[in-house]
Formats: sequence, C-alpha cells, structure tokens
Amino acid sequence: MVGALTVQLTFLLTIEKSNAATATVLQFLSPTIIVAWFSLVRKSRPGILVFCAILTSLIGTFLLVTHGNPTSLSISPAALFWGIASAFAAAFYTTYPSTLIARYGTLPVVGWSMLIGGLILLPFYARQGTNFVVNGSLILAFFYLVVIGTSLTFSLSVRAMPSHLKGAQLIGGPKASILSCAEPLSSALLSLLLLGITFTLPDWLGTLLILSSVILISMDSRRRARKINRPARHE
Repeated sequence: MVGALTVQLTFLLTIEKSNAATATVLQFLSPTIIVAWFSLVRKSRPGILVFCAILTSLIGTFLLVTHGNPTSLSISPAALFWGIASAFAAAFYTTYPSTLIARYGTLPVVGWSMLIGGLILLPFYARQGTNFVVNGSLILAFFYLVVIGTSLTFSLSVRAMPSHLKGAQLIGGPKASILSCAEPLSSALLSLLLLGITFTLPDWLGTLLILSSVILISMDSRRRARKINRPARHE
C-alpha cells in the first residue's frame, strides 16, 4: 500500500512540476539507492562497479538538474524533491513486497495496494472540489492512465521481478539492463516528438550516465553470482 501509493503519487507530482522524461529518469535512480542501502545495512564495502555506478548516477543527476552550473537549477526545487522522493519510493516498492507476492500473488497485492492507497487520498481530493469538465477526451485519458499506465504497468513490472532474473541469466545482466533502460529513453524521445519538450546536451549526458549506472550494477550482480556458483561447479 505504502509503496504503490507513494511511488505513483511522487512520480505524477514530478511530472506536474517538470515533465515526463525528467520524472522517469530521476525515478531510475532507484537501483543505485537499493545497492547503496544494502551495502550500508550489511556493512559491506561496495565493489568498484557499484562505486562507479553510484558516482555516475550522482554526476548524471547533477547534470540533469543543474546543466553543469552548480549555482542554479534547470528544474524547479519542487520537481527535484519529488523526483528524488519518487526514486526512494520506487526502491522501497521494488524490494519490500517480494514476500507478499510469493504468498498471495501479483494481482491481489497490486490491486489491494492501489485500492487502499486511492481511498487514503480520496478525502484530500474531495476537499479541493471538482474544477474540470467531464467529456470523452477526459474519460479516455483517465482510462489510459488508470488501466494501462498504472494497473497494467504495475502488475507487469511486479510480475517481472523474478522473470527479470531469469532473463538476465539467458541474455546476460548487462543486456537485460540495457533493455530495461528503454523506458526512460523512450519517455525522453516521445516527450521530444509528441510534446515538444527539448533536451539539451547536459540533459542527454545526465540521462545516459544515470542509465549506465543501472548497467554497472547489473554487471556487478552477475560478477558476484559467478563467484558464488564457481565453487559449486568444482564440487
């Protein structure tokens, strides 16, 4: 409930304060947050690949939000706050529900978490009142947002958590991570083509650095898996 509510709310607030491409890229900081958190909790020293991943994600975020000028922000402070909050929420949402999903299944966990999260937000929205006109375009937009952009996407992403590991075994961790990077890249390209949002050179460099951190993390995970499996093969 907390994960589904916060990850969706913070992501949409980031879009409201900036744009869809920036929101998607900032949320992709979540893998770096996950590995940094586990390294801190387990008190284990991060390997060179994880260290490089953290460094590249930080540099990428710096370029994305400042365009290389530390004295100014290229996005609003609110967009930066909600974008970072979205990344932390996505990290929590990705790691926490694994035991619940194994016990109850994907659809019940996703469905109930979204239903309860929506009921929690309903009183806050009811106080604001309704200031929009309900028409066919609005209904179609809400249908796409609720059914395709939220329910279907969340169900597939959560269901894909174990299958992503299988895919990494079949095609390799780096290749699997490159495929997962299609989301922020496609978001940036579609924002450019359909919405007229322009990405400057620092924006593209920051995006590529953040995405490269995901590939580095996957390479480190694959290297660790090989170390674990190597003694078993000798036996």
